[in-house]
Amino acid sequence: MSATSVGKFWAVTSFLAAIATAIGYYFPYWIQGYVAYDGEKFPMYFGVFRRCSYPELNIDNTMEIIDGCGRYSTFVDIPSIWWKISTITIGSGVGLALLISLIGLIALCVRDIITTKIARLLGLVQMSAGLLVGGGVAIYPNGWSSTEVRQSCGGRSGPYELGKCELCWAFFMTSVGGTLTLLCSALTCYSFDDKHQYRSVIATHV
Repeated sequence: MSATSVGKFWAVTSFLAAIATAIGYYFPYWIQGYVAYDGEKFPMYFGVFRRCSYPELNIDNTMEIIDGCGRYSTFVDIPSIWWKISTITIGSGVGLALLISLIGLIALCVRDIITTKIARLLGLVQMSAGLLVGGGVAIYPNGWSSTEVRQSCGGRSGPYELGKCELCWAFFMTSVGGTLTLLCSALTCYSFDDKHQYRSVIATHV
């Protein structure tokens, strides 16, 4: 089967959506808050499994603001069970989305590697990827009630209530990428055309 114009659009858009979702998932700029320390306000950023500019207790029991980004030491250290679930679901969705997008790009370069059944299967897997990402993003706000977030959001944050914090670009990028991935799954039925195969068979028998 050869890729149609819709198929070319699907492959490129799926790849861009997968990359956007992966970037948004990795970077910790999902929400931004501030912590006051030593007369200054330090910006705090939280993602699903990474954070930036976080407080740390020294050996002499004094607090120090670590100016840098990094993931939590272990999966257990992620401050909310909802963020742990989001880490797994979004990560799984990103992996599937990247796999499907790479297959789509390969199909543009190598003809006749995608059959009708495979195209439908790709659509189902891509739909699952979009739903996993969307589900992870949807449950992420449940973790805003964790102690770390409340300290950075003026003590007023809770499930789906940010308090003094704000949503950042990585949250929106992941959301848009997941939405595009889900929408692209509907295009797989129109992405590949096998009519040329029948024409070639007829031509060989004439």
